[in-house]
Amino acid sequence: MSDPYEVLGLAPGSSDAEIRRRYLELVRQFPPERDAERFAAIRGAYDQIRDPVERMRKRLFDVDDGDSWEAIQADWNRRLRNARIPVDVLLGLAERQ
Repeated sequence: MSDPYEVLGLAPGSSDAEIRRRYLELVRQFPPERDAERFAAIRGAYDQIRDPVERMRKRLFDVDDGDSWEAIQADWNRRLRNARIPVDVLLGLAERQ
């Protein structure tokens, strides 16, 4: 599967508003009646990154479905060792204000 940010033509740090605005622009440009395949790719990309929590998990863990559990654990441990922010913030457990 291709990178959802690439499909939508966005930078990985894009805000919720930017993601939604770009999605709506592309849907108007490529409606399902005109280009069903392109529309499906756009919709799939938007579904992957529209939720802020899922978007953060994807950025943090970037897990491929083909990765083994050992590879996922090793990557997670490496990221934790190099983390510059608290783990509870990374996992979304910090109290939101």
